[in-house]
Amino acid sequence: MKTRKYNSLILVVLLAVMVTAVAGCTGNQPVQEKETKPDYPTRNIEMVVGWGAGGGTDRFARAIADTLADILGQPVVVVNKPGASGSIAGDYVTKQPADGYTLWAISSNYPLNVALGRTPHKLEEYIPVARLQHDVGTIQVAADKGYATIDDLLNKAKDNPGKITMGGTGAMGFDEIMVKMLEKETDVQFNYVPYEDAGQMRAALLGGHIDAMFEEFGPSISLIKDGSIKVLVAFCEDKVDDFPDVPTTVEKGWAITDGQSRGILVRASTPQEIVTALEQAIDKAKDDPRYKDYEEKSFLHLRPGYLNSKEFTDYLIKNIEGFSTILKAIGA
Repeated sequence: MKTRKYNSLILVVLLAVMVTAVAGCTGNQPVQEKETKPDYPTRNIEMVVGWGAGGGTDRFARAIADTLADILGQPVVVVNKPGASGSIAGDYVTKQPADGYTLWAISSNYPLNVALGRTPHKLEEYIPVARLQHDVGTIQVAADKGYATIDDLLNKAKDNPGKITMGGTGAMGFDEIMVKMLEKETDVQFNYVPYEDAGQMRAALLGGHIDAMFEEFGPSISLIKDGSIKVLVAFCEDKVDDFPDVPTTVEKGWAITDGQSRGILVRASTPQEIVTALEQAIDKAKDDPRYKDYEEKSFLHLRPGYLNSKEFTDYLIKNIEGFSTILKAIGA
């Protein structure tokens, strides 16, 4: 009998201890607050482009801005600030508040400017939000100028060193570096002519003021399709399905496949919750049917382009290092 009472007493004590422990794990814990989203945006957002209207980066900015505006619920206004291969735009962004209301639509010219020491603004002064494009560069000529193949152009350049003109956007920008790499691979010398406005460059090509230009498919696709412009070579590994007769640099034996990358940066010190909100919005925007339609019509779907914030940051770090190596190799 005593044993039963003793066992019952032990059971009561154990139950009391368990109840106390449970109460300690629940009732005394602070109530967790619900996750709150930033009150952003509440007004217009400015998207800065370091080039004139009509070029690849300008077209990219306008396409993604329209879609972002619907997702974020506020207008995203594209502002062109051309000059110094994009450096003027980069400088402007660093002087704006770090509040997510000033976005910088960059191209590969920004990491190149850092490698060249042409901008005082290092990558640490910005936060990469996302990359959306990895474009394919080409050499294009006016269809009526007698260049049937890339070899025709190169042979003419070999016979006339420094006299055959090659247009590109920006002085010592991405385009000129690609042209210099082509010169090194093929042992020719062009007379490079820089343009701040890609539209002016195409007009110069059609008007016979330059012999050829380094340009992507997208900005001149309507002129390619109507036969005014001919693409002689594509800077990529694989054939472009829509242009099976256009040889690639790899096919020609030239180790040049880089293309313009385009993405969005904001100022350093922008609150992380705003960066995350922008990153999530861009992730949605890239899959929007309107943006996808723009990509396909502009031949920007030829290579995977999207990188999230961390991936884009790592990419830009490697890109700056890679450009530094290339510049030494070509003596630029």
